[in-house]
Amino acid sequence: MHLHILNSTASLSRCQSSISDTDSIILIEDAVVLSASIPQILSENITVYALTDDLKRRGISAPNSIKEICFTQFVDLCAAHAQCLSW
Repeated sequence: MHLHILNSTASLSRCQSSISDTDSIILIEDAVVLSASIPQILSENITVYALTDDLKRRGISAPNSIKEICFTQFVDLCAAHAQCLSW
């Protein structure tokens, strides 16, 4: 079980072939703009998170399928996964 940390819109195309159904994704920084399209691109089994502060800074409202989390929860999420991969 891996946590894929995406920080730009280009990150998704670089990591998409590495994501399995047991993995999770967190959208941070500029990658939060993917929040509207990523649920249609990935399997429903993949949990997608987004940092609330980054969404707010960009004026984006995430769909219900994306779980908004704070930075403290992000740290907990990293600790809960066997490996964290930054893209």
